[in-house]
Amino acid sequence: MFGTHVRSVLLVGLGLGLASVPAAAEMNNGVYIELQGGGSFWDDANVSVTGLGSGEAKFDTGWTAGAALGFRAFDMFRLEGHASFRRADIDTVSVGGIETADGWAGTAAFLGNAYFDIPIPFPVKPYVGGGAGVAIFSADVDGNAVDVDDDDTEFAWNVMGGLLWPVWRHLELDARYRYITSDDPSIDADLLGLGTGQVKAEFSAHEVVGALRIVF
Repeated sequence: MFGTHVRSVLLVGLGLGLASVPAAAEMNNGVYIELQGGGSFWDDANVSVTGLGSGEAKFDTGWTAGAALGFRAFDMFRLEGHASFRRADIDTVSVGGIETADGWAGTAAFLGNAYFDIPIPFPVKPYVGGGAGVAIFSADVDGNAVDVDDDDTEFAWNVMGGLLWPVWRHLELDARYRYITSDDPSIDADLLGLGTGQVKAEFSAHEVVGALRIVF
C-alpha cells in the first residue's frame, strides 16, 4: 500500500515536471525579412603586387552588417537573398620588404542561401546552411610604396551553422557562425607614383553574427 502510494506520488511529480518544460515555439512559414550584425575576423592573406613581389596582409578585428529577404516552407526549409558588408582595418601589409599599416579593406556580398532548420522539439533549434553569389571587394591603402583605392567583383560562397529561437510566431532571434570566402580579388594600385600595377590578395573571414528575423 505504501509502495503504491509512493509510486503514485512519483508519477504525479514526473508529470508536473514534464508539464513545466517550455514547449517548442511554433515555427511560422512564409516570407521573412532579417537584419543582422556582428564581428568579422579576417584570415591573414597572401598578397602579390606587380613589380614588388609577394607578401602577407594582416587585419584587425572587423565588423559585418547585412539583411536578407527569404521564404520558409514545411517548418524547416529556407531560401533567401542575402546582402551584407564587412570591413576590417589593415594591421600590416608586408610586400617585397616594404611594410605599411595605413588603410582598410571591405567586402560587400550578394548571395543566394539555403537553410535546413533541424526539427527538434525544443525552444531553441539548430540549423545549417550555405550559398553562393558574388562579392565586391574594395580597399583603401596609403602606403610608402603602394597606394590602393579600387574595387573588384569575384565569385563568393559561404557556409553557416547556428541556433534560432522563435520568440513568438512572427519574431525569431538567431545566432550563427559564418565562414565566407571567394576567388582572389585583383585591384589596381599606384606603385611608387611611377605607374599602375595589380594587387592580388586572398579573402576569407570567420564571422559571429546575431540576427533578428520577422516572419509574416
